[in-house]
Amino acid sequence: MAGGKLNTRVRASTIMEVVVSMVIIVVVFGIAMMIYTNVLRVSVSAKKLRAQALLREALFNAERDATKITQTFTVDDFRIEQEVKPSAQDKNLSDIHLTAYDQNQQKIAELEKVIY
Repeated sequence: MAGGKLNTRVRASTIMEVVVSMVIIVVVFGIAMMIYTNVLRVSVSAKKLRAQALLREALFNAERDATKITQTFTVDDFRIEQEVKPSAQDKNLSDIHLTAYDQNQQKIAELEKVIY
């Protein structure tokens, strides 16, 4: 006889065991999602700080530079748009507006200053 005993009893899970295991899985998944969200938030903050540092450096270079022009340039993974226009208050002053965009063309940081 090829199947052995046919009267053996197979132990099955109760509905309570299934519900408890599902609750445990949902709790673990919820904790994992919170950790993942926190990691993404910290990553965006680090990207924003790096973009602000690049904007400050670009502002320093624009203040040093004698030709104040509107331009777009790329530094690391950021596209920086520099817009220079004459100030409305004084003809010797210029308003400079710097904006940093990431690879997805989302605005990461902005910096604006009146320069001489």
